[in-house]
Order: sequence, then C-alpha cells, then structure tokens
Amino acid sequence: MSYVEPRGKGKFRLNVTIGTDEKGYAIRERKTVTAKNITEARKILSDFEAEVNSGHYLKPTDITLKQFHPKWKEYIEGAQTPATRASNEQIMDNRILPKYGHMKLSTIKPMHIFNFVNELKKDGRRMDKKKGKLSASTVRNCYKTFHSILQCAVNLGVIKENPADGVKPPKLGKSQTDVYSKEEIIAMIEALEHVQQRWKLLIMIAFTVGAREGEISALEWKHIDTKNHTIRIEQSLSDEFGLSLKNTTKTDRDRIVKMPTALSDLFDEYHKRKTKVKNIVPYDIGDGKVHLFIFSDLYGKPIRPDSISQWWRRFTKKYKLRHIRFHDLRHTSATFLINENVQSKIISSRLGHSNIQTTMNVYGHFLEEADEGAVEHFDQFLQEKKAKGKQ
Repeated sequence: MSYVEPRGKGKFRLNVTIGTDEKGYAIRERKTVTAKNITEARKILSDFEAEVNSGHYLKPTDITLKQFHPKWKEYIEGAQTPATRASNEQIMDNRILPKYGHMKLSTIKPMHIFNFVNELKKDGRRMDKKKGKLSASTVRNCYKTFHSILQCAVNLGVIKENPADGVKPPKLGKSQTDVYSKEEIIAMIEALEHVQQRWKLLIMIAFTVGAREGEISALEWKHIDTKNHTIRIEQSLSDEFGLSLKNTTKTDRDRIVKMPTALSDLFDEYHKRKTKVKNIVPYDIGDGKVHLFIFSDLYGKPIRPDSISQWWRRFTKKYKLRHIRFHDLRHTSATFLINENVQSKIISSRLGHSNIQTTMNVYGHFLEEADEGAVEHFDQFLQEKKAKGKQ
C-alpha cells in the first residue's frame, strides 16, 4: 500500500508500506518531496514505490557519499560535456571518495569541506609528481565537484542543505593579460612570411578574428565564406581527455565575424593548395558525423589545440619575437581595435563575449587608456577655439 500526505506549502510525504512487524504494525518507507500539486506528488510516489520494491532504495540517513555517487553520475548525464564529466570523475575518484566516500551524506558538515579545500592548498598535493602547489583553478574545480554532488543530494531530497554552501570557493587570481604593440604586430606578420602557409593562416585568424585555440582547431571549410568575407565560429575542439568536439563555443554563443580581405585571400590560396594535393579529407571524430577540418593532417584529423601553443612558442623564439601566450593574440586583436576607436559593443560581438560587461571587465584598463587619448582631441579643439577667440 502506498499513499501521499500533504504537508503544506507544496510539500508532500510519500508513504510506501513494505510489510508488518511482529506485532502486525505496518513498516513504511517515507520521503518528503516538493511538488506542484497532489497529482504530481502521486507520480513521484509511483517512482518511489518502484525504487523501494526493487530493493535499491536507501534511507537518506544511511546513504554514504560512495553509495550516492552513481546517482550523481546519472543526474549530471547530459548536463555537462564529456570533458567536464571526465574531469569531475577524476576529482571524485582521486581526491574526494578516498577520504570522504565512507561518510554518510547526513554527517558531512561545512567543516569537512573547509578542511578539504585547505588541504588542497598545501604543498605535495599534485598528482603529476611536479613540485609546487596546485593552481587556484584546480583547487576551485575540486571544490565545485564536491559542491555538485552534495547539491544533487539536496535536489533529490536526500539531505536538506548543502554543507558546501557554508564554505566560500577559493578565489582565482586574475591572469596577466599581455599584448603586442603595433610595432610587434608588424614584426610578427613579417616573420609569418617565412613559415608554412597553414601556420600563417592560423595565426592571422587568431589576430584578426580573435578566435580561441579550440575554436580554430574546430574550423571546417563550411564555416568560411570568402565571397562575403565572413567566418562562422560555432564549435570548439578539446584535447583535455582525448580529442572531442563540442557543438558550442566557450560561452555557448555562435558568431559570424567579418574578416579582412587579406585573410579571405589566404583562405582561397590555402584551399586551392589543399585541393591540388587532395588533402581535404573527411574525418569522423567520434560523433558519427563527417567533418572537413581546415587544419588537418593527411588523414583529415584536426590539429590538437595544445600543439598550436607549442608551435607558437617555437616560432617566437626562432624569430626573436617577445613571447606572449597564444591566447594573448586574442587580447592583442581586441586592444588593436580599441586603439583604433572601434566601439566596445562591436569588439564584444567579434570576441563572442556573453555580454559587453565581460569585455569591459577584461579590457577596462585598455579602454581607459584609449579614453585618455580621446580627451586630448577635446583639449586640442578647445585650445584652438580659445586661441581664435583672442585674435
């Protein structure tokens, strides 16, 4: 026998009878849930009853973190990219379950999360055998994974509150943004005349379009329209846990970006060369689809994003250019446009930022410098007008 008891304010208690004791009294499993109405609560009761009768139900007070782990994996399935899920699983298997897996969810307190985070900040916590501490982003990701499984337990009614909410996530230090000056950009472009055409094209995409490494690696010929001088950025390639293609960019914002005529010409030349040597080869990256990647090997396999940074480092060293991160070419693209007085909204759109505030946060100091330069025009204008008035 199973039934629902209203508990007020959208709360309902589910009751499932599983037998009787020696005195003939009913033995029940109970769970309180949130539902819009009694009809929805009865649907939840049906699932609860099936779970109880199958023998897979564990009372919330008895469930350990390790026992709840499979439920969490089901819960996040489809909500995260394969790479993110793989990263979370690594953190769970290597850092969280070995120490906290035996604990009942109901006994995990904010102090456990606090100690977990503080331990990660100490020396000797790296697993790659390298010296030094874990990066702030790694510590933060570990915290987020722990928070995620506990929040899942809250959402499923296993525990009432997330103990990780009582602990502030580690702060990330701002990464240093370094960019090339106009003179350095000119030197870079001159050096590109001495490298293979594909590298020249790839670097010019980073500079003139502001595309990220993963976005460049994922470019296909279908994304290029040289007649209208546009390039479509709609997917990204990751090599963190083996090559995987994401149908979205970092900010989940597809964008069509205008490119200079010189870049369109480079695309046409490169396409002709690859066609001539029959090097435009279809490739299935594992998603069951055929892709014609622009920067690919003889078998059509796309270039790995990390190999781009490796080549860039060798390139800057060989041609005696000041080394900045490859990602800083994206920043160089933005600051170049800022110094040319291009509107912030246009720059934000070209970079694929989720909103203009992101652009302001990242490039605020460059915008301030450009603004100071703009004020000089007013000073000069007003001084000239004042001088004329005295004549």
